[in-house]
Amino acid sequence: MTRRESVFFRALAAPSPRSAPVEAARPRGDVMRDRAPARPRRRVAVALLCACALSSAAIPAGAASGSADPSLVDPATPSGVQPVGTDGRRADTQALVFSDEFDGATVSTARWTARDQERSGAAAGDRWWYKPANVRTDNKGALAIDVQKLAANQFSGGRIDSQGKFDYTYGTLEARVHTPVKTNGHLAAVWLQADAGLTPGGAVDGTARDGAEIDVTETNYQADKYSATLHWDGYGADHQSSGAVANAPGLHGTWYHTFGLQWTPTQLRFLYDGAVVRTVTDPELISQVKEFPILSHEVLDNWADGSVHDEVFDWNSTMYVDYVRVWQ
Repeated sequence: MTRRESVFFRALAAPSPRSAPVEAARPRGDVMRDRAPARPRRRVAVALLCACALSSAAIPAGAASGSADPSLVDPATPSGVQPVGTDGRRADTQALVFSDEFDGATVSTARWTARDQERSGAAAGDRWWYKPANVRTDNKGALAIDVQKLAANQFSGGRIDSQGKFDYTYGTLEARVHTPVKTNGHLAAVWLQADAGLTPGGAVDGTARDGAEIDVTETNYQADKYSATLHWDGYGADHQSSGAVANAPGLHGTWYHTFGLQWTPTQLRFLYDGAVVRTVTDPELISQVKEFPILSHEVLDNWADGSVHDEVFDWNSTMYVDYVRVWQ
């Protein structure tokens, strides 16, 4: 997400096309929502990927650490729920350490902070902000993050993060998201950031081991694909990145999809509906420090496809998140 600090995305490498999931996430129904009152929620079964078909249970825990606070696990999360493994089965060896089902009337302030700040990365002549007013629950069991037009050249998006409330090192993150059907100059993102951040002038060691921005997904394309990227060594002149473009069948349709990150001391695996879309094993690119989750919807006309000036701001341009869960 280098455009957050006006640094452009670099070094993209498109993975080979993948088989479509055996069972896609279900359509959203009323305003594309599909939450049934009964639990547990439906999960996504995926086709076996012969090159990557390892279950989540096979991932070593390493020296995993997190914020061990029972209040960070949403009581509404189904008991014993596990992430989807890359063979389509749930793992059974990880403990849930953080979750939010977004079933409440408001966003939990015990888990999240909604940001209010002006951001960089807008097209010339435009300005945009994160605004807490754009972050809400939809009263149907989802977080909704809107984008809005404030004036002729002024726009706003939204962001919540768990900085200072929850962070972790190693584990599995899974978010079930409905990305905007339309993405004119804006994008939905699920990402991690090191506690120390990546501020210009900070420690520069040429690696991501002391902290990285880990983009689990950035829907900066109007086509059914997204960016899965790492950034390190700040957002200034020393900034480095390693990116890939993931093919994502049905991404902008009327479906929810799961985005996952399996993080160990020696490997990062990025997943879409349970299928691996990127694997990183270079030890210099794997963060070894605590990071916190972020959910954001951003106005980035100079980087995302299309122009925000062409957007019709309705539910089609909203990011919905069914849940976020972290296991270790």
